[in-house]
Amino acid sequence: MQAQDKNYFYEIKKFDENYSSKAVVSRFIHSVGFRYYWATEGLEVKDLSYKPSESGITTRETLEHIYGLSIMINSGLHNNEVIRSKTYPDLSFDQLRSKTLNLLKNSINKLDEFKDSDFESNKIIFGDNKFDLYNLFHGPISDSLYHIGQIVAFRRASGNPIPIGVNHFMGIKM
Repeated sequence: MQAQDKNYFYEIKKFDENYSSKAVVSRFIHSVGFRYYWATEGLEVKDLSYKPSESGITTRETLEHIYGLSIMINSGLHNNEVIRSKTYPDLSFDQLRSKTLNLLKNSINKLDEFKDSDFESNKIIFGDNKFDLYNLFHGPISDSLYHIGQIVAFRRASGNPIPIGVNHFMGIKM
């Protein structure tokens, strides 16, 4: 697989000293994007087919799940019903990666437009069920981070660890 050009999530952008709701949610989504970017950078075919056990799921299937979570995040911030699939077999790895990163970036862009009232009025919508945006934290954002950690462990186990120099604490690649 080809390495992606330096993109928006190559490093976490500098933030103003601001702890507003908008800034905190944006920072979390930036963290998901940064970690996903580096967890998936340089994945090879052997990595995508790796699974830790017969009853486990492959790296590719885990990436599809993360894509579904990015759809959920984006839909909630746009106040749209969540429409996703369990699998995305028609997407190549590069398409899956790009679409996931683009949805996360689009979510951050939407947050830039948010007013405080949008946090109350926007919902995560599943059919007739509507949930507060705060569910993004313990739902798809936390779940994404959890599964991104699995991708890192899976690729290490398949012999292709993440690139050297990624500093998750600082949000940079040294």
